[in-house]
Amino acid sequence: MNWSPPSIRTIAVLLLVVVGVVLSFSFHASMDSASVTYTATAVDPGENSDLVTRAARNITNLDDQLAGTATQHQRPIERAAATGSYTGRLGPELDIVIDDIESPYVWYNDQYYTWTISTQSETTNATIRMQPTDPQTVFEDVVRPVADAPPVVKTALKEGTATGLTVESGIYQQNGEYYAVTPENEGAVFAQLAKVFAGFVLTPVGRAYAAVGIGLLGYRFHEPTRDRPLTGRRAIAVSALAIPVALLGTILFETGSPSRFVTGPMSAFIVAVGTAAGVFAARRQWLRLVGVSIGTALAAITAFAATLGIAGILFGLLPLGVGFTAGIVPFGYGYWFAQPLHEG
Repeated sequence: MNWSPPSIRTIAVLLLVVVGVVLSFSFHASMDSASVTYTATAVDPGENSDLVTRAARNITNLDDQLAGTATQHQRPIERAAATGSYTGRLGPELDIVIDDIESPYVWYNDQYYTWTISTQSETTNATIRMQPTDPQTVFEDVVRPVADAPPVVKTALKEGTATGLTVESGIYQQNGEYYAVTPENEGAVFAQLAKVFAGFVLTPVGRAYAAVGIGLLGYRFHEPTRDRPLTGRRAIAVSALAIPVALLGTILFETGSPSRFVTGPMSAFIVAVGTAAGVFAARRQWLRLVGVSIGTALAAITAFAATLGIAGILFGLLPLGVGFTAGIVPFGYGYWFAQPLHEG
């Protein structure tokens, strides 16, 4: 019996399965490789304010906040620092800059101040209160107990550095010394979190691709000479295969909230339904194309809302956007496999 090489369609489907399997482990790979170096630096009260304000969430570096604000717009702050309070209108530029300051202390003009601000709704009128305070008082108030610190922080305090992902920065006191625990590179934290988020998003995409590939392979080998391997009904069946595939992946490789048994499979289905959309587009069945798109969106939002409550409606917009975008690949396969077969 003569051996014949696999057809282009078969190779393309096998490639889709391989890509899908690889992407299915995106989240696990990103979590395993995600790490940030944290340092513990000895600090004295009143010194190294940049490092202290980076470490302590309850101290804001007001100098940095105001760095891009025109001098004339900073006068309310100058008045509050000089007299203890300011009540009046804030310029829009200043209002935007200080609106999100919720810390009880600020560092301003080489001095620590207590800080409170109250605003009038729908106006830029505000009352700012600032009172100078000594650094030792600030440190005693914001210091965090080492006993309650996570192991990574204790390692950093002992060895000077440690690696982790989401270590909470802070001011710690050990053996009478104060230490500021901060990321060695602030940008690295956001980069690692972005990588983990990308892995989280790509995992259901990979499971959808793998499911579509498996479904297409099944039809491909079941009826290798069929002129049009995919019909609308078969395409919907291939799309639906993403649900059990994603559910199996969730059971085998994930832990956490029970909601993942709904959100993961539904996210994968949104991607995979592009296969059915591709078939309907190839057959010029526009009403069915619109129907499957709207139906998928409504089903997804309903599933997320039933699982996560009202927040699920907003949360569901992300997998919908990602799913319809990543669904372009299954759409292409659906369109292609709905065409007449011109190869062996």
